[in-house]
Amino acid sequence: MANRRFKVIVFVFLVLGQIVIHRYTHQLKLNLDLFYLILVYISVVGSFYKSLIAGMVVGLITDYLSMNVLGVFGFSRTFAAYLLNELSKGIDLRNNIFVFLLIAISLALSNGIANIFFYLILGFGFNLSLILYQPLLTALVGLIIASTVKAKKYLDVY
Repeated sequence: MANRRFKVIVFVFLVLGQIVIHRYTHQLKLNLDLFYLILVYISVVGSFYKSLIAGMVVGLITDYLSMNVLGVFGFSRTFAAYLLNELSKGIDLRNNIFVFLLIAISLALSNGIANIFFYLILGFGFNLSLILYQPLLTALVGLIIASTVKAKKYLDVY
C-alpha cells in the first residue's frame, strides 16, 4: 500500500512539475523533462510493449507541448524507451551512477535524434541546451528522486 501511494505521489509531482516548468520555462530559465522520468520508470519496470507505448505517448505529449512537428519526439522517445528497456536488464540499478548515466545518455540520444529531425525539417540549428543541459539536469532530478534505498524499494527497482 505504501509503495503504491509513493508511486502515485511521485507521478503527480512529475506531471504537475512538468506543466509548471512548461508554462513558466522562459521566466525560470529551467529546462527539465519530468515526463521523461516517467518514461524511464515505465521502461525499467514494465514490459517491452508497455515501454514502447509509453515512449510513443510521452513523445506525442512532448510534441504537443513543444508545438513543433508532430511525431518527432514521438519517434525519438519510442526509440529511447526501447533502449531503456533493453539496457536496464543488464544494469545494476542499485548503483546511483548507473541510474544517472542511464537517464542522461538516453535523454541526450533521444533529444539528439529529435534535433536532427528539426534540422532536416525546419532548418533549426543544434541546440546545446536540448542535447547537454536538459539531460544532465533531468538525470540529476531523477537521481535525487530515486537515490535512497527506500525510494528504490517503493519504486520496485531495488
